[in-house]
Amino acid sequence: MKEKKLWGGRFDAAPSSLMIRIGESISFDKELYAHDIEGSISHSRMLKRIGILSESEQRKIETGLIQIKKEIDSGKFEFKIENEDIHMSIESRLTELLGDLGKKLHTGRSRNDQVSQDVRLYIKAEIHSILVLLFDLLTVWVKKADSHTKTIIPGYTHLQIAQPIRASHYFLSHFWANVRDFEDFFSAYERANELVLGSGALAGVNYQTDREFLRKDLGLSRLSENSIDAVSQRDHIFKFLFVSSQFMVHISRFCEEIILYTSQEFSYFKLPDHLTTGSSIMPQKKNPDVAELIRGKAGRVIGNLTHLLVMLKGTPLSYNRDFQEDKIPLFDTVKQIKICTEGIRDMVEGIQIFPENATRSLRNGFSTATDLADWLVSAKGIPFRSAHEIVGELVKHCTLKSYDLFTIPSGERGQIHAVLTDPGYEAAISLETSCDKKDVYGGTALSRQKEQIKKAKTKLNELTKKLKSLESKGKK
Repeated sequence: MKEKKLWGGRFDAAPSSLMIRIGESISFDKELYAHDIEGSISHSRMLKRIGILSESEQRKIETGLIQIKKEIDSGKFEFKIENEDIHMSIESRLTELLGDLGKKLHTGRSRNDQVSQDVRLYIKAEIHSILVLLFDLLTVWVKKADSHTKTIIPGYTHLQIAQPIRASHYFLSHFWANVRDFEDFFSAYERANELVLGSGALAGVNYQTDREFLRKDLGLSRLSENSIDAVSQRDHIFKFLFVSSQFMVHISRFCEEIILYTSQEFSYFKLPDHLTTGSSIMPQKKNPDVAELIRGKAGRVIGNLTHLLVMLKGTPLSYNRDFQEDKIPLFDTVKQIKICTEGIRDMVEGIQIFPENATRSLRNGFSTATDLADWLVSAKGIPFRSAHEIVGELVKHCTLKSYDLFTIPSGERGQIHAVLTDPGYEAAISLETSCDKKDVYGGTALSRQKEQIKKAKTKLNELTKKLKSLESKGKK
C-alpha cells in the first residue's frame, strides 16, 4: 500500500488526493507542536512508570522529542501534508529517529484525548500571555485617569450631551469593564486547566494509566471526570472565545468613541501621529486607522465564536472529525486579541485631551440644565415638574437666541422667571459643581474619583497576585 498511514493496517488502498487535501490539518494545527511535545514527554514518563517503557527507552524518546522541538523551533522541520496533523508529524519523525521504539509512544492514548489535551495546554499558555498584556492595559487606564481627575468632558446618552463628567470617570469606566475581562480570562484559564489524557478515543484505555501522575507532571489542577465528555466537548474553547468576544465588544465601543472624539466635529481627543495614517489623495487627512481596524476585528472574533457554536451544535457524542475545525477560530482569536490589546494600550497612553473643546460642547449642549432644575427644587422650593418646565423654557429661549446657560443675560432670564436672576444661578450651572454634586460611591465627584482610583490601584495589586499564581501553577 503506497504511503501507508500509521493507522492504515486494515486498509487496502491509500487515501485519495482529495481525502488527503480535505483531511489534513497540519497546515494550521502545527501551532500546537510545543504543547503536543510537552504532553508526549509526560505520557512517555507515565508509560515508564507503569512498565510499558524501560528507563532507557523513555530517556531516548524524551531526547528524541526534545530534538524534534528544536528542529521545529529552528524552522528546519519539514511538515508534510501526508502526515495529516501535528500528532502524526511528530510521531513519524520520532520513528525516523528511533525506529520501532518511536511507535511505542502512542500506547495508551488516542489522538482524540491527545488533541484535547494539547488544546487545553495551548489555551493556558496563551491566556497567560494575554493576561500580561491586559494587565499592562489596565495599568495605563489607571495612569490616564489619575492624570485627568480635574479635566471635565461631556457624558453622553443616546449620543446626545447629557451631563458633565470628569475625564478620569470616563477612563475608569473602561478600566472596570476590562477588569471583568481579566477575571473572565482567568476563569477561562481555569476551565482549561484539566487533565484529559487517559480518556483514549472515548471510553478510557486498556492500561493502568496513572492519570494523577500526568496531572502533576503537566501542572494541571484536576482530572476530567468522564472520558466521553473529555474528548467530545469543547467548553474550554467556547469559554475562551466568549470572553474574547466580550472583550472585543468592550474595546470596540472605546474605538468608536476614539473615532468620534478625534473628529473635527468633536475634537476632544487627538491621537499621536504614529497611530494614525494619511490619505493617498487628501493631504489634510489624519485617520484613526488603529481604532477602525480593532473595531473591524471585533466582528471577526465574534464570528469565530459563532463558527464554533454552529460547528458543534449538531454533532453526536463523542468525537467527530468536524472537531478538526475548532482550532482555526481559536488560533485566529488568540492572534487578534493580542494585537488588539496592544493597540488599545497604545491609544490610551497616547491620547491628548483638549478640555476647552469639551467645555464648549458642554455649554452648547446645556449639560447642567438638570442641575439648574435641581437647584430650583432644593434652594427655592419649586416643585420638580414646575422647575423642569422653567428650565425647559430657558433652554428653548437660549436656542432661539444662540445663547447658552452661561451667556444669556440676566434680564432675559428674568423674563422667563424671576427666580432665574437669583445670585445662586451661576453656581447652579457650574460644570465643576455639577460633577461634585454626584457625590455617591462610584460617582464623578472629585472626592469619589480619588476614592475610585485608590480602589483601582488596589485591584491592580490583586490582579498582580493572580498573575503570579499562574506562574507558580505552571509545570516545574
